[in-house]
Amino acid sequence: MAVCLLPFCPAFTQEAEGTSTAYAEFHLIPRFDFNPYFTPGQDGDGSSGYTFGTTSLYTLIEGAFSESLSFTISNHWVAATYGGWDATRDLYGSTFRSNVNNWLDICTLTYEPGAWSFTVGKDCFAGGGHEYDDWDVDVVDLLAPGDKPMLVSNMWYNLPCYLWGATVGYQYLTDCTVSMQVASSPFAMHPFEGGRLAITLKDDSSWNGWHDMSSLSALQSYDGSWNMLATISERFETGDWTLGFDWHNIADVDWDDDDMPSGFVYGGTYSPSVTWAPSEKYNLRVLGNIYTLAQAPGIADFNIGTIFNYYPVENLRLHAAAGWDWGTRALSAMVGVRWDWNFLNL
Repeated sequence: MAVCLLPFCPAFTQEAEGTSTAYAEFHLIPRFDFNPYFTPGQDGDGSSGYTFGTTSLYTLIEGAFSESLSFTISNHWVAATYGGWDATRDLYGSTFRSNVNNWLDICTLTYEPGAWSFTVGKDCFAGGGHEYDDWDVDVVDLLAPGDKPMLVSNMWYNLPCYLWGATVGYQYLTDCTVSMQVASSPFAMHPFEGGRLAITLKDDSSWNGWHDMSSLSALQSYDGSWNMLATISERFETGDWTLGFDWHNIADVDWDDDDMPSGFVYGGTYSPSVTWAPSEKYNLRVLGNIYTLAQAPGIADFNIGTIFNYYPVENLRLHAAAGWDWGTRALSAMVGVRWDWNFLNL
């Protein structure tokens, strides 16, 4: 984190002395989850256990040097799933890797002259729709009996999403932006290894309660082939209700013999959702995923569940979720707490 900030410190100091538009916000975001599950399976053997879900410690630094130049730095310092420190060690052991996520999620510098925006650095994958729009630490949808995701899509769970690259955006109407991201492929072991790229065209537009976040991506595999990913992602708000629907032309991420992401399993992912938010204090959501495979007719798998968020005070969230998966017959639940502590403002 400090390494990312060093080149900008002198400029920030000078800007802060000359104008009130320069600022920096520092956040410490701890989260604790408890995720018990029971998986009878189709053979009736049965298994049960628990994980610590997405228990983690993040920091977030957001700020600006001027009206048109801003920065974001997000770090994932601690991760716990089944207990112990293996997940945390993996964050640091994969520091120079690009086909797995590590301790540095985001480190970007954005220049916005008028209707244009130019972002460079490590940023979230621009494809994937609304599901990729939330910070990891805010996602409550993740219920994972073993290595099987529930409520979040297979793609969100298995595709490394923090990529080094650049994004150009243009705001063509109020609340309507089209952008292009060129980044290192998540299928390359190291950033830009072999010139492998991930190229995404994205529309992010809102009007009259409707919010579209659809995209088309081409991701290059280790063998140089291109994998196409299409996403249609829609939200419609009316009163206290939000209706959502996401579709991807893939069912999952494929893995090679070295247990590394290498391409896509084509088919379809259909993700409907309904959210009820009568108050800023709480909301309730029902959602699910339906999967199909290109080589087989019919439904390959599906899951369904519900999520409840409660905010007793500002920046403190209590959350709970429960879900069921058809393929594994797994039942899973989760309770947790997340606190966003804005401990310093400059």
